[in-house]
Amino acid sequence: MLALLLIVLLTGCGSVTPVPVTVTPGTEFTLAPNQIATLADTDLTIRLVGIAGDERCPSEIECAMNGPVSLTISVQKASEPPVEFALQTFTSNNGRAPDGTFEGIEDRIEYEGYAIQVKSVLPFPQKSSDEIRDSEYRVTFVVSEE
Repeated sequence: MLALLLIVLLTGCGSVTPVPVTVTPGTEFTLAPNQIATLADTDLTIRLVGIAGDERCPSEIECAMNGPVSLTISVQKASEPPVEFALQTFTSNNGRAPDGTFEGIEDRIEYEGYAIQVKSVLPFPQKSSDEIRDSEYRVTFVVSEE
């Protein structure tokens, strides 16, 4: 009986769905893959679909170039179908995205009167970007009214 209970508990832990969060415009918030944020007093939701690629130079390796981290978000207003967007950003070793823009790098989108911008991506790779599992990523955003 105890073994059956242990098996049920262990298998249940592997499929934990991240808790949805409610956010206010202008305030930074962090999402895990598949986690949803709802903008307070609106029917706008943002979901971090996941990290599509991480080309940042690991901090323990000397690289000639540092690349961006790419991610996908899904944005939905009310009962409209969700729309997916691909975003990219460079980050410093502490995961923070620069305030400026880079040609060819889309770190923000505009949707239904709101701007959604990537502010940071963690963790930062240490030895190899392969060391980070998709489920370990956390992306911080800010939403502002246009």
